Amino acid sequence: MIKINKLKRTDLSKIDSLISEEKEDYNFFLKSGWNYKSIHNHFQKQNNLSLGCFIENAILGFLIGEKININEQNVLDVHIIYVSVKKRRYNIGSKILNYFLQNKFSTKISKIYVEVAENNMEAIKFYEKNNFVFYKFRHNYYINENKSINAKCYYKNI
Repeated sequence: MIKINKLKRTDLSKIDSLISEEKEDYNFFLKSGWNYKSIHNHFQKQNNLSLGCFIENAILGFLIGEKININEQNVLDVHIIYVSVKKRRYNIGSKILNYFLQNKFSTKISKIYVEVAENNMEAIKFYEKNNFVFYKFRHNYYINENKSINAKCYYKNI
């Protein structure tokens, strides 16, 4: 049975194993500034709000984010959503996002924000399928192989 749980520091080795199994994704994480130490540091933050999708004790995917108060509302700023390559197209990412809809009173999240590279069509389709709304570009936000890439910014009301 699939369960969505808040991630704890004890889950770090599972996250690291999941990412490092997939070389191309692992290199992307490193280039993006996310490694074991940065995720560990993120988990130390008071406003850390990160979730994992588990079957038994195995992690299938995760979301790393921060709960931020903006104008008296709690919002989630998503840094990463990642699903194992072998488990993509099984709605794991959508299940993680739906956790906030199903638990909106306990999480007190009213909106989710995410940024995605404009050339990451798979992620853009995923967010749009999950009813995220595009609201602006952040020009030259990402740098990949000495090329600047715009970020598309999306939000979803909960």
